[in-house]
Amino acid sequence: MRGNHKIKKMRFIFFLCIYLLGGLSLFAQKVHKEPVRIACIGNSITFGAGLKNQLKDSYPSVLGQMLGKDYVVRNFGVSGRTLLSKGDYPYIKEKTYQDALTFQPNIVVIKLGTNDSKPQNWVHKEEFMKDLEALVRSFQRLASHPIIYLCYPSTVYKTEGINENVISKEIMPMISSVAKKMKLRIIDLHTPTRNMNENFPDKVHPNVNGAVVLATEVYKVLTGRNIAHEIQSFPGFKSEWNGFDRYDYEYNGRQTIVVEPHIPLPGKPWIWRPAFFGAFASADEMLLERGFHVVYYDLTHDYGAPEAVNLGTKFYESMLHYYKLSPKVTLEGLSRGGFMVLNWAIHNVDKVACIYVDAPVCDLFSWPGEARKDMWRDVLNKWNLAEQEMVYFKGNPIDNLLPLAKAKLPIILVCGDSDKTVPYMENGKILYDRYTSMGGPIELILKENCDHHPHSLEDPTVIVDYILKNQP
Repeated sequence: MRGNHKIKKMRFIFFLCIYLLGGLSLFAQKVHKEPVRIACIGNSITFGAGLKNQLKDSYPSVLGQMLGKDYVVRNFGVSGRTLLSKGDYPYIKEKTYQDALTFQPNIVVIKLGTNDSKPQNWVHKEEFMKDLEALVRSFQRLASHPIIYLCYPSTVYKTEGINENVISKEIMPMISSVAKKMKLRIIDLHTPTRNMNENFPDKVHPNVNGAVVLATEVYKVLTGRNIAHEIQSFPGFKSEWNGFDRYDYEYNGRQTIVVEPHIPLPGKPWIWRPAFFGAFASADEMLLERGFHVVYYDLTHDYGAPEAVNLGTKFYESMLHYYKLSPKVTLEGLSRGGFMVLNWAIHNVDKVACIYVDAPVCDLFSWPGEARKDMWRDVLNKWNLAEQEMVYFKGNPIDNLLPLAKAKLPIILVCGDSDKTVPYMENGKILYDRYTSMGGPIELILKENCDHHPHSLEDPTVIVDYILKNQP
């Protein structure tokens, strides 16, 4: 009897533990918070006109850097726009305004009024308070029920066209009246920007330091804290990856990560992964130590489709334009990432230094193949093709290698000879054989008795040396 009682007691304790663990799991799910969404509404000052890199240095971008990973700060500024609905270019008629509503922000920061001070707009000044109230109410009606802040315009250093006297003596009191009536808090961006005309080179738009002043004031009101901000090399949330500075941000709606070397090599060479950041990254780590930037731009689930190639090209151009990285990028593709980099290179031969592919997908009929139904549907959707059209599909990189071979583009290929996920005989071997037959330079490292994982090599020196010797 005592034995049965012990067994029952042990079962009770066991199921109690399971219940508590389940409860803790549910509790963790409940307490997990989504990032706070902040919409910055405004004109060219918000947008970042006059800055070389609005994505990094506009005041909303700097605010996002200050607030960190628990916030998503989105810039909805449009140059030249007015709050007045009868102004020459009303903000509420812009698609950006509708995008801001769709964003369902938790916090809205409204900084409009500078362009309203122009003579052709201020003739409608009787409408200003009514239009400001209407704009506020449009955000108050959102399901996200955002907290709304009204900003005094920053100081301008001119009285022709955009008029400082109109802003300080007429527009700011009207903003105060609306804030009082609607019980909204004001962020004063006018007082902190007085007597700093050196930070407003064209007398209206802030330079990088001026944008930091604006962001600091907004940050202080939102959080109740002061912070000293150091101007960053790249946008987004700054952290550390294996001892190097890492930056996380979005570009065209896709996750972007840049890891910066301590001392960049001349010409600022970089290696770009479109999938699986940080996975089997021994080559990336060694390249960082050698002075490469390591870059990730997420095109993981796009199957090398034309739209993904276009997104990749726009991203590549932003890396050159804003950050002066090398015009010859090294491409790195593991597994399905290999499909993406090969397809991108085929359309951008002149932009590539060399390619490192590791157990790459080279044929969508091999992987994911029709047997993986969900992924196969994704392939059809991304390529905008019907099932019956796949009979004529010519989008596999192994069918389009000639441009790479003509350009003598170097490829290093690492594969496992026993790969069951992306079979070597159906992918890497065909790539190697066809590229070789076309006269393309390709080096193969075939790992004996190795499945799809692990990627890369325990000692990636041979990969890194190949990449280094093929830089321009």
